[in-house]
Amino acid sequence: MGYTIGDVLTFIGIIGGLLVSIWASLVGVALIFPRKATRARKHLESSPWVSLVLGAALLVLGGFATVILLNLHNPLLTFLGWGLVIYMLGIMVIGGSGMALVMGSRMQKMDRRCSELRGLSRSAGLMVLSSLVPMFGWAVSMVIWVASMGAGFQAVFTGRRREAVAARTVFVTETSQVRPTDPPEFDV
Repeated sequence: MGYTIGDVLTFIGIIGGLLVSIWASLVGVALIFPRKATRARKHLESSPWVSLVLGAALLVLGGFATVILLNLHNPLLTFLGWGLVIYMLGIMVIGGSGMALVMGSRMQKMDRRCSELRGLSRSAGLMVLSSLVPMFGWAVSMVIWVASMGAGFQAVFTGRRREAVAARTVFVTETSQVRPTDPPEFDV
């Protein structure tokens, strides 16, 4: 039994829809959650290898856990497995938006007419379209998405801790500099 033109067009439509939705997710997350995307961008710029190794470890461990949970014949555990898949994809999209910001800022440096939104849109499009090129594009897109997973994880989990530590140190330094003064005088 062969394939009909309807089968081929359905497959092309599904691939096209997935590519457009991934592009829109990257741009949308960068615009809706700018602090998380900026944190992911900072992690990718300062330590890309850490993001890559952390992303690989998370994908191996998370992938192993999801395969186990999805193959158990308990509806609650299967539901938890799908939740873990969605959670990992969400973290990957946050990191991917940071990667798009990195690429977009580099595009702005090369082309002075390129606005921030245009650079973000173009870089997200390049990230998505690289997965269509056989062999080399697949390898590049795998590296991009693995590093995005690590940067997204760092942006979601380590950013809070750093901000909390910074807030505590500011509080300690501000309170330690307060010196006793004369009480204020009140006029009645």
